[in-house]
Order: sequence, then C-alpha cells, then structure tokens
Amino acid sequence: KPIISLTLAYTVGLLLGRGFLYLPYSVSFLAVVVVFILVVLTWFEKITLRRLFLIVVPSLIGMAAYLYSAAWLPANHYTRVFPDDKATHVMTGTIISPLDRDPDRTAFVLDLVDLDGTPVSGKVRVSVREAVTIIGYGDFIRVSGKMFGPAGYDNPSSFDYGAYLAQSGIYRIVGVKNSGSITVLHAGRGLFRTIQDWRERIRQAFLASTSGPGSAIIQAMVLGEEGGLTDGLRDRFMAAGVTHIISISGSHLGMVALLCFGLVRLLMRLMPERHYHLLTVYADPKKIAALITLPLVLFYTLLAGGQVATVRSLIMITAGLAALLLDRENALMHSLATAALAILLTGPQSLFDISFQLSFISVLSIGYTVLLWNELGLKASHAAQKFRNSAALLILISLSTSLATGPLVAHYFNQFSLAGVVSNMIVVPFAGLVVVPLGLSSGVLSLFTHHLPFAALNQFAADAFIGIVTFFSRLPIAEFHPPSPGVIWLLTYGAFVLSLAGVARSRLLYHAKPLEFSSHVSRAAVTTAALSGTLLLIITTLHFFPRRGVEVSFPDVGQGDCSLVRLRSGKTVLIDGGGAYDNRFDIGRRVLAPYLWNKGVRRLDLVILSHPHPDHMNGLKFILKKFQVGQVWESGLDSDLSGYEEFRDIITEKNIPRKTVFAGDAPAVLGEATFTVLHPSQGFVARERQAYAAENDRSLVVRIAFDDRVCLFTGDIHREAEQYLLKSGQDLKCDLLKVPHHGSKTSSSDDFVSTAQPKVAVITCGRGNRFGHPASDVVARYENAGARVYRTDVDGAVTVRFESDGLQTLKWNDLALRRTGLDKVVSPWQQERENLRRMLLRKWEL
Repeated sequence: KPIISLTLAYTVGLLLGRGFLYLPYSVSFLAVVVVFILVVLTWFEKITLRRLFLIVVPSLIGMAAYLYSAAWLPANHYTRVFPDDKATHVMTGTIISPLDRDPDRTAFVLDLVDLDGTPVSGKVRVSVREAVTIIGYGDFIRVSGKMFGPAGYDNPSSFDYGAYLAQSGIYRIVGVKNSGSITVLHAGRGLFRTIQDWRERIRQAFLASTSGPGSAIIQAMVLGEEGGLTDGLRDRFMAAGVTHIISISGSHLGMVALLCFGLVRLLMRLMPERHYHLLTVYADPKKIAALITLPLVLFYTLLAGGQVATVRSLIMITAGLAALLLDRENALMHSLATAALAILLTGPQSLFDISFQLSFISVLSIGYTVLLWNELGLKASHAAQKFRNSAALLILISLSTSLATGPLVAHYFNQFSLAGVVSNMIVVPFAGLVVVPLGLSSGVLSLFTHHLPFAALNQFAADAFIGIVTFFSRLPIAEFHPPSPGVIWLLTYGAFVLSLAGVARSRLLYHAKPLEFSSHVSRAAVTTAALSGTLLLIITTLHFFPRRGVEVSFPDVGQGDCSLVRLRSGKTVLIDGGGAYDNRFDIGRRVLAPYLWNKGVRRLDLVILSHPHPDHMNGLKFILKKFQVGQVWESGLDSDLSGYEEFRDIITEKNIPRKTVFAGDAPAVLGEATFTVLHPSQGFVARERQAYAAENDRSLVVRIAFDDRVCLFTGDIHREAEQYLLKSGQDLKCDLLKVPHHGSKTSSSDDFVSTAQPKVAVITCGRGNRFGHPASDVVARYENAGARVYRTDVDGAVTVRFESDGLQTLKWNDLALRRTGLDKVVSPWQQERENLRRMLLRKWEL
C-alpha cells in the first residue's frame, strides 16, 4: 500500500538531485527546512514516524541516485582519458543496441573496452554513412572513426541533444565513413541476437512486398524501424495529434497485450464446456491469460528492438498483469507507481525523458478517468445505452489525455493539435485492431513462408491508415504552434488541472450517487483551482504584450546565416535561414521554426534571401511552407544552383509575392523602417575565378534604417564586393553589422571595417566548423575599430535591442544555466550565484 508514497518521495528526491547540480546551497537549505518541518509535525503527532520515514528516506535515496547517475563517471571512462579532440580513433567494443537504419546511414550504441590501445569504459553512439549489413546486436567489433561531442544549437528552449544522449550514458558520437572501417572480431550470440536476426528478416519481407509511405509506417509501427519515415509524413501525424502512434511504446504494447489476452480468453471459451468448467476449478482463466500474455509481450518487446521506451512500457504492462495475478486488478494507480519506481530505480534520469513523462501522464489521465467512470456506475439496460456509455467514456479518455499531455507536447515540440481529441478515437483503434495485428502476424508468418503473407492487405491497411491521418492533419484546427511553455507555466497548469479534476470528481459523484457521497467540495481544491487559474491567465496574457522597440536576433543555426528583425510596429523580417549542405538535417524544421514560434512569430512580413547557397537558403524552405509570408526578396542570380528550383517552387505553390531586387532600386518602407538594397547592381560582374566565391560576392547587401539607427546585412560578400561598395559611394556606416561571410579572412577588409564603424558586429558561424571561421585577425580588426564582437558559435543566439540610450545585447550562453562541478575553477557558491543571476535575467529579459 505505501508504494505510491514511496514513488512520490523518490521522485521528489530525483528532482532535488537535479536541482542540486545547479543550486547546491539553495537545494540543501530547502531540504533541511522541509525535514525540520516534518520532524516538528512528527513531534506534535501531526504525522506518524512511519510516514516521516517513508518521506525522508526515499527522497534522500532518490537524490543520491540521481547525482550518482548524472555526475559520477569511473576513472577509466573514455571522457576522462581522451579529450574531445575530433580526431580519428580506433576502438573496440560490443554493440549493445539494435541497428538504427536510415536509407543511407546506420547507427548503433557501442560499449567500449579499448580506445587506441587504452582500456576504457563507457558508451558511444556510432554513425556510419551507409547502410551496413555485416554487423548486428552483440557483435564485438573494431571500428575507426572521428570522435566528437554531440552537436547542438544554443537557442532559448532548444532541444539539447547532448543532454538527451547523456541520459543514456552516451557522451560522444563516432562518425564512420563506411563499413570498410568496421571489423567484426566476434559475432553476437544469444536469444536477443536471434530475435534481432528474425527482425531483420521480417524487415526485408516488408521491403520486398510493400512500398511507399505505407511500407515505412508498417515497419515503424510493427518493428520500430523508423528510418523510412520522411519529415513530411511525420508532420502529418504531428498535425493530427497522433504522432505517438508511430513509435512503439505504451500504446503499441498495450494493444498487443490486450489482443493476446483477449485471444487467449476466446480460445479458452471455445473449449468444450466440460473442460472449461474443470479448468475454472483449478485456476482463474484471467490469470491463465495473463501468464500466457506476459511472454508474448516480452517477445514483441525484443522483436521491436528492446528500445528504452519500449522496455519502460513492458514494465508498466508487467506491473498491470502482476496486479491481476495477485488479485489487485483494481489497484491501477498502485501498479502504475510500482512500474514507475522500477524504471526510476534502474534509470534515475528517465524522469526527465519525454517518452517517460508522456507515457505516465497519459496513463495516469486514462486511469483517473476510468476509475471515476467506474465509481459513477452509470447503468445501461439495453444495447443503445451501452453504446452511449462506451462512446462517452472513449470521448472523456481522449479529452483528458489531450488536456494532460498537450502542454508537454507544446513544451517539447511547439505544437498542439485540437484535432487529436477526435483523431485518437479513430486512429488508435484502427492501428490497434488492424494495422499492428495484421502486420505483426504477417511478419511472424514470413519467418516460415520466406515471403510476406497478405502483402496486398497490409499495403491497403497501411495506405488507408495514412489516409485517415492525412484527413485529420488537414483540418483547420489541426496545427497550432504555441511558444514552448516554461516550467512555471507547466507547474501552474498542473496545479489547475489537478485541483479542477478534484472539484469535478466531487460534484459528479454527488449528482450520480447523492446518498453515498457528500455535496461538500474541498475548499483547498477550489482555492487552488481559482488561484492557479488566475495565475495561468495572467502569465498567458502577458505573453501577448510584445516588447516595444526594435530587436534584431541572430539564432544559432550552426554554420550558416540567419537574422530576424522585429520592428516596433510589429513587422517582422527574416534574412536568410541557415541550412545544411545536403539538407539531411533540416535547420528550418528543427531549429529555426521552433526559435520563431518561441518568439511568438507567426507571420513574416518580408523574407530576404541574400544568395542561394544552402547554408543561407535551405532553412527557408520549411519556413515558407509553415509561416505566413508577405513577400520574398532575392536577386534572381545564380538560379542554376542546387536546391534553388525547389525554393522557387515553394514560393509559387504558396502564392507568395516574389521580387527581384538590385542596388539602385527605390528604397522600400516597412513599418517605421526603410530598406535599401546596396548590392549587387544589375551590372555587377564578379571577377572571382572560383564559382562559389563569385556567388558569394553577388550576395544581397541590405541597409535597414529607423530612428537614426542603421543595420547592415552583408550576406557572404568578399573583399571584391566590399571594394565595389566603397567605390560606389554607398553609405555603409552602421550601428549593427552582420559580419560578411561568417568572419572569413577573405572578407572584412580594413577599408570596409573602418568605413562601416559598427558599434556591434555579429558573426554567425558553427562551432568547430571546418573552414576556420571566424579568422582571428578579422575579430581583432573589428575590436580595434571599437566594435563589440559577438559570435553565435561561442555566445549562442545573440539578440540586439535598440534602446534610447544605446544597444543592449543579450547572449543566450550568458543566460543558460551551468552545472556545478567540484573540479572547475569557479567555486560551487560562485556558480550558484551566477545561476541565480541568470535565472533572474531569463525571467525579465526573454
């Protein structure tokens, strides 16, 4: 019975442990105060000594467990032995994860035993730039590749890939050119390897007999192979509010468990009546079904790859089946607490994983709704009433789950789908009763038939499934992109929903059973609901009062260019959008769009493409698709470059006005700002022999003037274009300068810098880029000219605000919290004070 209290206390300890890494003295003081209060309450017999023990001891254990898992590494851990030097290393180890496949990439987790001849410990994620078939789970291999830290983007509320991997004990990524750099020393063996080989055979059967998005969906939902899912397909599921159905997690295992349980019960009922009654004398049929279901679900977990999220779901289902076996099937919350405690004991950092949070919050909301429904005991005397009650329960479950998980989805993905309330009632049953059972049974049969049975039926079901999702994704209410809610907002929302649920429960039970339940409603619940609801309304309303004044932001888009101008009138201008060269990682989708949504930007009045190089253009493609855009400016030059035609096609498809601009065009007025194109003129011809450099010199140079202030955006121009500008007599003096070509030594000549005389110069470039940007002499040149220099590779996102008394500059890396470490130069107390200062700045400045 105390399992819920134990789990809650242990969870509080995990939270304290996480907070201790950033605010050790504050958290320690808070813990001491709480323990003192509990001791005083025990002394005055307000709580029992047993209750005190159940609160304090699990909390201390949870705190210690988190600190041990997050902050301690063995002496021979590879991060202690080898620095992050981005050099090529030779390493040996065992593959401890299923292969993660994309069409032209294979990734897996390697448990190291040796690195360049030195015995080490620890896990790395290996990424091979081709499809690899010579390796599998459990293989002991030697591999050669470049080791580097996980790349990330330092923007407010951005996804921290490094922290995500660190939760699984992975601190480095190894990049491998091809399978020729891998040698299998010993092949893997054992049950899990055998099942993984079966998984690969089933995957090949799906590939051979199905095609298109339907094949990708079947592989993802049945085998957990998500490499074939395109970003566009994922977008449809996200917009429809059913993205959870793609990944194998609680919903999939739950459906498989229910099907197996129901099938076993059906088979037993088909037994001769005499044998069935004899069976019930010796055993409960439900318990027999539960015992048979458990190994089947375990097999499916292993077949699906045994991923962390899937194993967590297995633990939850196992706890539920165990409750049935122990005659505790009504103790749903106790079973859920047992599962949560088991997961958090083995992996304390799982508490901060999105899949864990979404899984347990959704199951909690479902459990609460079902238990309340059972307490209400609504009667149904005929089939129509039974159907009505079932439909009402399904709607309530979908609604409660959406309300419970919606803010978390918005927090992590900047998206909330109102269509999900309805779509889940149709999509989830269709997946659970048709797509998954049909695909799984066909896949298992293919191990014996050597081809995929019912291939056409699988293809039809998958295509129909995608059609249903597509329908919901196109509804007007499907796609809404709010700013990522902060922790304070989420906590306030949680208090509001929980207290409101308590009030609603009391009122519903009284109206349904007035003789059994009192009409009294807890004053604490009503007060909490009123206060939290009011605070929630105030916080939300304040967000819609934008900061006045002009603001220019330079988000961290890696090795690329991107600038966002927000005018006092509310007009917004985006200049370039960053982008990867092969667009494999979509900067626009994963970095820039969330940045804009978090800024509250829904419409871009003007988008300017300086020149169609991928590190300026590719990130704009997704932005043009998802945002309202008033107009696009470009030079129209270099139209034969790769990807430019797609850029133009999107503009045409979205009916966005497009304008080619050159130096000499009449200045344009937008809001209170005047936009003047300074370069290139229509007659400009770059003399650079290298085509790429010549394209850089044809970048648009745009001057934005307002209130006697000037911003200058220079694209990737080189010295030749700079000299052309100087000779043309253009007014280059500015307050804010976007430094040409990422601070390259081929740009920012002495004459250009001395003429521009910027007060603030911002260099946009990626950390550790292979071009050596920015050049040290270029940085020194601006500093010697009196400019304050900022770099997105060092400072993260940079925001410049034009105040009446000058330019105020904010660097995201000056606002991000830093972990306290005893081995650092800064003392823990100094680091804590700095973190408190940063928390205060983030509250008032962002």
